[in-house]
Amino acid sequence: MKYKSLIFSVQLVLFTGWTFSQISVFQDGEELFYEVYYSFVNIGWSKFYTERVTGKSNFFKTYAKLKSNESIPFVDVNYEFISEIEVSGNQIKPHRFISYEFKDKKKSTLECIFKYDSGYVKVSKTGFDGKEEINKIIYVNKIYQDGLSILYYARFFSLNDASEYIPVLMHDDTARMLIKADTKKRRVSINDYKNDISSVFIEGFAYFTAVYGLTGEFSGWFSNDEARVPLKAKLEVKIGTVTLELKSWKRKNWNPPDY
Repeated sequence: MKYKSLIFSVQLVLFTGWTFSQISVFQDGEELFYEVYYSFVNIGWSKFYTERVTGKSNFFKTYAKLKSNESIPFVDVNYEFISEIEVSGNQIKPHRFISYEFKDKKKSTLECIFKYDSGYVKVSKTGFDGKEEINKIIYVNKIYQDGLSILYYARFFSLNDASEYIPVLMHDDTARMLIKADTKKRRVSINDYKNDISSVFIEGFAYFTAVYGLTGEFSGWFSNDEARVPLKAKLEVKIGTVTLELKSWKRKNWNPPDY
């Protein structure tokens, strides 16, 4: 089975009377590590890292690595993503997205460069054989999230009770995702934290196929604080339902908020 990019989404700043700065979702040096389960079987892991761009307080580089468990024969995932993001007012604006897929000691590269002033995204792809497979322009009149920035957009979006269709650039084409956020406090647990955690809830529908074959309905729980750290997600994929769960984290002055 073959799988492609990861997801999630988000927007602005009000929660139960407190005003959160949307940029508080981003923290230089944040590391989040997740394990991926199909039923009770560990089928892989995902790691996310954030760093601030030197000299630019509102620009960040975000990194993700997603890898399947090599002992599982029906899952084959080995990706690295980089998204260069500007936090501008109430918006997350990707400027450059790179996806590396690794297979049999070879690498395929997809790059998307967002040219907002010119109204287009330049997309290029080099295959495992080193030959150019895609080189095209996609004209756009709105901000599109990429396969990694969508995670940070989701963290923003969970600050509000709202629903929205979000434009997404997935692989080499445009798509969209529906997301609904509910800021009512909810109890959630993860294996590697002893207490129940205070969270908020999102759900939605992906009109595309992403990493682990994700497509269709999804739901997730984010920490009930300004960091909005993703704690757990349930995703519909081609093989059934998989669960992503936070395993470990590095974020200054942060631990999951107790319920």
